[in-house]
Amino acid sequence: MTTNVSQQKISPPSSRNDPCPCGSGKRYKSCHGLLVDANAPSEQQSLRQLMQAALDAQVAGSLIESQKLYDQALLIDPSQPDALHMRGVVALSHGRHEEALGFIDRAIASGLDTAAVHHNRDLAIASRIALETLPAKIHLLEVESQNPAHRHKDAMFIPPEDVGLLCYYLPQFHRVAENDEWWGLGFTEWTNVRKAKPLYRGHDQPRIPTTLGYYDLLNRDTRVRQAELARAHGITGFCYYHYWFHGRRMLERPLEAMLASGDPDFPFCVFWANESWRRTWDGGKNEVLLEQRHDAQDDVAFITHLLSVFNDKRYIRVRGQPLLMVYRVDNLPNAAATFDLWRETCILNGEMPPFIVVAETIERGSPLRFGADASVAFPPHRLTAEWVREQGVETAPNFSGKLLDYRKIAAMLATEREEDYLRYQCAVPRWDNTARRQFDGTIFANASPHLFTAW
Repeated sequence: MTTNVSQQKISPPSSRNDPCPCGSGKRYKSCHGLLVDANAPSEQQSLRQLMQAALDAQVAGSLIESQKLYDQALLIDPSQPDALHMRGVVALSHGRHEEALGFIDRAIASGLDTAAVHHNRDLAIASRIALETLPAKIHLLEVESQNPAHRHKDAMFIPPEDVGLLCYYLPQFHRVAENDEWWGLGFTEWTNVRKAKPLYRGHDQPRIPTTLGYYDLLNRDTRVRQAELARAHGITGFCYYHYWFHGRRMLERPLEAMLASGDPDFPFCVFWANESWRRTWDGGKNEVLLEQRHDAQDDVAFITHLLSVFNDKRYIRVRGQPLLMVYRVDNLPNAAATFDLWRETCILNGEMPPFIVVAETIERGSPLRFGADASVAFPPHRLTAEWVREQGVETAPNFSGKLLDYRKIAAMLATEREEDYLRYQCAVPRWDNTARRQFDGTIFANASPHLFTAW
């Protein structure tokens, strides 16, 4: 039985941007809200027109104009929740966090209870805390991409619940024979963690693990508990570092155990770390331990061995395609030819072509020139030390690495201009690889949860 939408009696939701209660899948303002508009008194029509004009100005980046229009709308209806909320967003875009909090709290008090309004309230609180220490003014919420092609007339930003958050997963927390040979009996990444030393006053080293202790990734309970913790803290899935050296696998056992057992039941994808392994951590002379070589035959062999991985029901897909990340696209002699072979092989085997994302490690620019689908930011790579160096900390005399200021990094990367190609963002809670590199590492000084929240 079908029912004419216009005949249904519908109670409007708290926000006109919410889904229409009739179940059509449209927003209320584009469904039954249109019927309300058609019969609305002239004052309400003026309010709708002002709201639409304010929204259009905000999307276009005309924040002063949009502020005036929202204020006019609030003169007609001082408790209009959408106008209060978006007026708060405008204030937040200007860095006026106290003013933003006032409007957003009034919107909530007027009955607006959406993920977006609570997300923006959290941003306003974070900015109040963090901007006091940031050397540059961070606009924590931008109206939309600077590129008109990315603007959406119905939404000011991507709702938090629509954003997938992946956590890079390093599998070197278990023993392998090669590491025993190269680095000493019993070596795992914990060996590096334990030997770390502080290099300046207040340097948080060595880092001692808390919840899971010095875990072993070959332990099923450890892997399940990791997924439980990730899920509880908003992580969408794990991105496993994947090691393939011309047919030779390394550090593959955690992934293989997860695939064989079905535990944890948690989304995942793989990230091919296609670099040669070299002896550099202990001051070695760049001796090659495992060489990365590329040719067409190996391109086919690599993607063929991933077909069964892609077939796992937990594997993350984008537009129906299995997500595959590549660490060093510049190491591929002909990246476009490699990616075309991958796509062809997948299609011939009944699989969708992979959705290929290249990391911005050495190269930055449109991923299309490599034949990839998207790129992903990858700090601390490509950070210009002169811009973000921490000047106020005295390090150990033998420290020759990079000490960078997290506050400057957050300010710079949070306000980067959107590109005209698909580029995924990456936020880093902290960075310190001196446990591995010792006196030649990179440290983000002044990192804090509040600054990470702001970024």
